[in-house]
Amino acid sequence: MSDKKEPLKTPIRDLGKYVLTDRISTRFTSSNEATLQGIGDDASVACFHEALTVSAQKMSLEGVDFDLSYFPLKFIGYKTAVHAMGQVMAMNAVPVQLLVCTGVSQRFFLEDLDELFVGIEAAARLYGADVTAVDIQSSYTGLSLAVTAVGEGNAGLMTRRGGASDTDLICLSGSVGAAYMGLHLLQREKRIFNGETGKDRLPDLKGHEYILEQYLKPGLPGVLLENLRKDDIIPTSMCLLTNGLSHGILSIAKASGTGAKIYVNKIPIARECFEYAEANNNEPSPLVAALNGGDDFQMLLTLPLANYESLSKEYSLDIIGHICDASDGCTLITPDGKSIPLESPGM
Repeated sequence: MSDKKEPLKTPIRDLGKYVLTDRISTRFTSSNEATLQGIGDDASVACFHEALTVSAQKMSLEGVDFDLSYFPLKFIGYKTAVHAMGQVMAMNAVPVQLLVCTGVSQRFFLEDLDELFVGIEAAARLYGADVTAVDIQSSYTGLSLAVTAVGEGNAGLMTRRGGASDTDLICLSGSVGAAYMGLHLLQREKRIFNGETGKDRLPDLKGHEYILEQYLKPGLPGVLLENLRKDDIIPTSMCLLTNGLSHGILSIAKASGTGAKIYVNKIPIARECFEYAEANNNEPSPLVAALNGGDDFQMLLTLPLANYESLSKEYSLDIIGHICDASDGCTLITPDGKSIPLESPGM
């Protein structure tokens, strides 16, 4: 047994709200020309000139959106910030500012908040946004985190869910299903650690780095969207996938007043998903994870059929189906040609 002692942590109450907020705020400096006022005043200020202001918010709650027994604080900060910025990107806009509010109970320490904001800072730097507001409040119910992303958009490039038309190609920015596999792995190992399965061993995450990263530290296809804009290729509709592929397709079809046909053998699912499923008696099924698992943070977008040549040759997009008339509904086409109605829980 190691005699190494854990370093002492600093109770938040020793600093007080305002000293704590000032201390956290010093890590953030503004770099975007649009940011006129960052942290340090009653509100942040941005000037977008002729551009549109696009904003979105994500709230993460302990016990609902994350489990602290296996979800490190820095990844909670990172993932919440990425979620908010991804929603701005889904409108074909660029995130410029992040406004952060967090509620913490007395069981958290100063070093815990440092970890939380390390993740937020990493996400902001990765996608070029400034953190321009920080608010920290006391909480009686654990940890909560809300991040508002404010972005800059061009009216001529704005993309909504409701713009898809018959024959448009349905495309994915990357593979889906791995994030849910990562969550399934973490939940499984937690049950083993708690003695709920009767297995006497320590948690084992070795060899599953890919699916864990997809769940804990997802990325956004910002470069892809930027390149499409440079080439004057404007999606007719787009949404960020956080509730599964089925939910995204049904959302676009509903908003656009269309149907959709998706081909099973065209859905990109990473090899690691099949390997994990095979080792666990095909539980969960990789296809089910892709369709309804969620937390993929890929972009689902529709593009005119006329763009097929350039999309096939110049972009790493997966074309998984096409938009059709509303009377045809939303269906999943199996490799043997069978048509199955596409469904998503809660829709």
